[in-house]
Amino acid sequence: MRIGFFLRDLKIEGVQVVTLRLADTLVKMGHQCELITLNDAQELELTSGILHHSLDIEKRVSFKKSKQYVEQFLSCVDKLEYNCDKFDAIFSVHGETNDIISYIDNPKFIHCIHNSDEYTYNNKNWFNKLKFKRKLSKKIKDKHVICVSNGIRDFVKSKTDSCALSISTIYNPFDIEKIKKLSLDEPIYQLPPEYILFVGRLENQKNIPLLLDSVSKMTTNIPLVIIGEGSLEVELKQQAIKLGISDEVIFLPFCLNPYPIINKAKLLVLTSHHEGLPTVLIEALILGTAVVSNNCHTGPSEILIGKYKKYLIDSDSSKKIAQHIDCILADENQVDEKSIILRFTAEIIGKQYLNIINKEG
Repeated sequence: MRIGFFLRDLKIEGVQVVTLRLADTLVKMGHQCELITLNDAQELELTSGILHHSLDIEKRVSFKKSKQYVEQFLSCVDKLEYNCDKFDAIFSVHGETNDIISYIDNPKFIHCIHNSDEYTYNNKNWFNKLKFKRKLSKKIKDKHVICVSNGIRDFVKSKTDSCALSISTIYNPFDIEKIKKLSLDEPIYQLPPEYILFVGRLENQKNIPLLLDSVSKMTTNIPLVIIGEGSLEVELKQQAIKLGISDEVIFLPFCLNPYPIINKAKLLVLTSHHEGLPTVLIEALILGTAVVSNNCHTGPSEILIGKYKKYLIDSDSSKKIAQHIDCILADENQVDEKSIILRFTAEIIGKQYLNIINKEG
């Protein structure tokens, strides 16, 4: 099969990383995969066999202006299909790209949702909630929709009028052995002997102010390493100073291989307002690293099941989160990654995507 992925860019961010991982998996399964991006910003390395095409759209694409880019996108697809095999499916994975394909009446353009809107929806007034439901229904009308968690799927179903061709849950794929192998490298940064860790964008969604406030109330004396970049970096550093923990918080930029850093961490922490299926939680568990996550919308409660429920905290209280982190740090029980392999193994996820293509065909 010839399979496309429509992305914003190829920066080192969660959606891009898991999309490349899926494309790599499908190539290994014998399929042709190509990436079409809005712009040519690239930090991730492409494996052999994956082609990349850019639309050279540097401006941010808003929903109101997305229609003007439909012709440019379709022209690119037509050019790539000229005297070649047609795409069996093109998976759109970012909000901006989903806005563009919403104007295209073709079921081979598949709408993928990686983040939950439930948190922001619940904070809207009744009129804006109505506008949100109408807009979402328009976006997914007559399309196959893939959600990366059951929580997102259930939310989308509850807020639309059953206008989609199908709405399915397919978890993000993980190359277990590759992650383990990469984790054996030396970290590119000089790190403290022991530390707790956050990995992610320094944006409002991740609710890092809550994390910093929680760290300031911990009784365990251990530094926090933050791997990430974003618009809130200066503000977060100022907050750490005000809380009196600036000497205990280390800010470092994203890197191509974060797995040695995750592997050596005592614990990984997530305090997001909302997620889709937080990749970093699964990667930490694969590497045997304990985690703590608040029970945000959506994803953590689907990952942290069974014996991993102890890592989940149903609270946004910084004091309670601090106590929970202290408790987990004192727990000497090892994480057993075998229990999560079946749900998130790349090959199994790849087959589920192929089933969606066969359904669409």
